[in-house]
Amino acid sequence: MGANLLLFYILSSQISDILSFYHKIKADWTYLCNTMNEIIQCIDAGNTAIKLGGFKQNELQEIQRFDSFETLSKYLSSEYPIVLASVREDDFAIQLKENFSIYEITSQSKTSFHNQYQNNLGADRLCNVAAMYARMKKNNHNSGGITVDIGTCVKFDYLNEAFNYVGGSISPGISLRLKSLNDYTARLPLLIAPDHKASLYGNTTSSSIYSGVMGGIKGEIEARIAEFRKLNANTAVFITGGDAHYFDFEQKNGIFADENLTLKGIHEIYVFNALHS
Repeated sequence: MGANLLLFYILSSQISDILSFYHKIKADWTYLCNTMNEIIQCIDAGNTAIKLGGFKQNELQEIQRFDSFETLSKYLSSEYPIVLASVREDDFAIQLKENFSIYEITSQSKTSFHNQYQNNLGADRLCNVAAMYARMKKNNHNSGGITVDIGTCVKFDYLNEAFNYVGGSISPGISLRLKSLNDYTARLPLLIAPDHKASLYGNTTSSSIYSGVMGGIKGEIEARIAEFRKLNANTAVFITGGDAHYFDFEQKNGIFADENLTLKGIHEIYVFNALHS
């Protein structure tokens, strides 16, 4: 009699666990089906530009660029989810929250990878790693990867082969380097980012500055990629950012360019958190 009761208890417990697992899978599946049929509005608010990406059926459908909340707000719909990742210091996020219900990605957002960063990680960097992780998992790439975001700053972020985010680096981008040369010298002019590829050497002051700044950034990126690949020769590289188009990096040997990496990461983190809330 006692043995039968014990067996009944064990079976009941296992059935309860199975039913609980079934209901969770069913809820996740229902959510995914609903998500597939709605538009998710993802906002990448960088230091110099605001990008709006519309996702449907887990695919990026369209992209628009704006310079302020006023111009962006005309294209947002309260009918669909609005997801924000911002590194701006102005009142953009405040205005957005006052007028719309949004989900904001922060350093505290849950991710599908293990985040070992010691303090507040920028939302853009977190999203870049999330997009890279999703791409690597989809392609069964298990040798780690780095993202290189070339914008106001040049940012590297490293996900090791155990899919742990362990950190990265930040250095000045094109505009910051050009501005610093003017700020901290007596005679060097203030230049803006060039509208052409910089040459190996310059024969005027301006072309020499462009050669040094652009060549210096490219050399820095190539050298750091080589250093990371000393850790693992098969480390994947994902290049993104508003100023990435100034540089030619051959898309071979595990180097990929994706100007919308941050937007895709915003979408990945939103879906992951919706499933694990």
